[in-house]
Amino acid sequence: MWRAVAAASAPPRALCRALPLVPPRRWAVSVAVSPAAGLADERVETRVAGLGPGQPVTLRAVAADERGCLFQSCAHYRADSRGELHLGTDASHGGDYTGVEPMGLFWSLAPAGMERPYQRLVPRSTGTPMKVEMLVHQGHSQPGAIPGPVVAKAEVERWFTAPGVRRIRLKEGGVRGSLFLPPGDGPFPGVIDMYGDEGGLIEFRSSLLATHGFAALSLPYFDFEDLPKVMKEFKLEYFEEAARFLQRHPKVKGPGVGVIGTGKGAELALSMITFLPEVVAAVCISGCSSNTVADLHYGEMTLPGLRFDMNKVSVSDAGVFDTFEALDDPTNPANSPCTIPIEKAEGHFLLVVGEDDRMWKSSLYAELAIRRLHQHGKENFELLSYPGAGHRIDPPSTPFCQAKATTIKEALAKWEEKNGQKASEAKEVKLYGQIPPVERMDESLSMLVNCEKLSLSTNCIERIANLNSLKNLRILSLGRNNIKNLNGLEAVAETLEELWISYNFIEKLRGIRVMKKLKVLYMSNNLVKDWAEFVRLAELPLLEDLVFVGNPLQEKYASDQKNNWIEEATKRVPKLKKLDGILVIKEEEDEDGAN
Repeated sequence: MWRAVAAASAPPRALCRALPLVPPRRWAVSVAVSPAAGLADERVETRVAGLGPGQPVTLRAVAADERGCLFQSCAHYRADSRGELHLGTDASHGGDYTGVEPMGLFWSLAPAGMERPYQRLVPRSTGTPMKVEMLVHQGHSQPGAIPGPVVAKAEVERWFTAPGVRRIRLKEGGVRGSLFLPPGDGPFPGVIDMYGDEGGLIEFRSSLLATHGFAALSLPYFDFEDLPKVMKEFKLEYFEEAARFLQRHPKVKGPGVGVIGTGKGAELALSMITFLPEVVAAVCISGCSSNTVADLHYGEMTLPGLRFDMNKVSVSDAGVFDTFEALDDPTNPANSPCTIPIEKAEGHFLLVVGEDDRMWKSSLYAELAIRRLHQHGKENFELLSYPGAGHRIDPPSTPFCQAKATTIKEALAKWEEKNGQKASEAKEVKLYGQIPPVERMDESLSMLVNCEKLSLSTNCIERIANLNSLKNLRILSLGRNNIKNLNGLEAVAETLEELWISYNFIEKLRGIRVMKKLKVLYMSNNLVKDWAEFVRLAELPLLEDLVFVGNPLQEKYASDQKNNWIEEATKRVPKLKKLDGILVIKEEEDEDGAN
């Protein structure tokens, strides 16, 4: 005490000598996300501490999908007087969103600047989490700009299934898909889950439903295993079989089951609850109250499909298709046979629409459905209408996508407009680098009957398909996609001379031996890693030009000074004349010199 008094009474210069100058304490900045591991539809709490009062920072989220495509988001914040932030109460002042948005960094995740735009961050596997890195940067940096130094970071895992949820792949009679069962003995309410015209098996919503106590059947209806490859026509008996299977499952409590669908899946849900007594509830997200595109058969009954008029499709300055006006008018009396008679349904409807849906007029279609129910004295519905929302309304905090994938039909329409030529008459068609990217080689390729060279590079195609009608195809370019195997090439085995398929995810070359006319194969930067796959190329009798650089097998031998990649490769595929751009053919000695 007395030392303190003495110091207080000392002159200022003496006080400076008595108390050594210490630099101000710097608190460590930290970011905490809780829970650090949780369900993908569960809200998290994000807090930052240790900042200076009013300090500007940029919070950024970074994630990658199963293919390695990078997604990111950012938002601008200022610390409070205590140097803290809480995304649950503090507003973003800029970046990818503004205002108080506790989950804004998650739902605004979008492809990074170096990636193809308009891709969706959705899981293709429900067994592994989506890992999101949360970073705190000094200062405010705009989306796409180089951010300031990182002062804190944390990682969060977003799971699409909970411990104890069982996934059962189905091949019951004609039914395909995956059944997700909650933990426990049950029985559980049963629901069939369907998506739209992207086709295939989409499971993440079903796995989340099972996590919340539903026995959920993820039901594909085309472009999966032995199901129809295209949306040409459907038989309601397939969906009836699925409903009966789920209703009778010992883990499912009756008396009926529900259906949830998006887009075309929503429209099918309306037909199921209308015609199938097993279905007692339907959640219809962005659906149409008439049957569309593909005719629907049930016994002797047929609902024809409304058609899309490609002449009514507009293209924005960014190259995005707007199909809002393209579907035939369901209110036109000529289209009344397409109307789904939902007034016959005894169950309950939940209609969910986004008021800014530019895919089609889902708000109008919901209004037409409600009007029809009212005309028949029905009140068995509820409407959820969201201002500003678009076509794809997914589980909470699912990353948005500003546009759906471009279809081959849309890409060909744009090509015809640009080139002033019918695609069906063209010998060369270039559909590379579509915005948004093409994801499926769909049935519209069948019109390219005269095509000799087709380019679909720099898109997001995952599977080679629908080449059967291209009887004149000699060159096919599929570089920079997401292709994992060569299945589907057999359709052009008799004509294809050149295949350009670099920068994909091909590990196995099984099936390539059918390409008897193939002379040129450019497949750099794929995933082939062993000689057992490489030697399959020796089965191609005409192959003479191969680019293979960037595959793990090539990289291994190129880095090993004891081995010569060119020598080892040509020993196994001796007919090659050029490898990785290098001539390898040996000059034949003429007979005179040899003698």
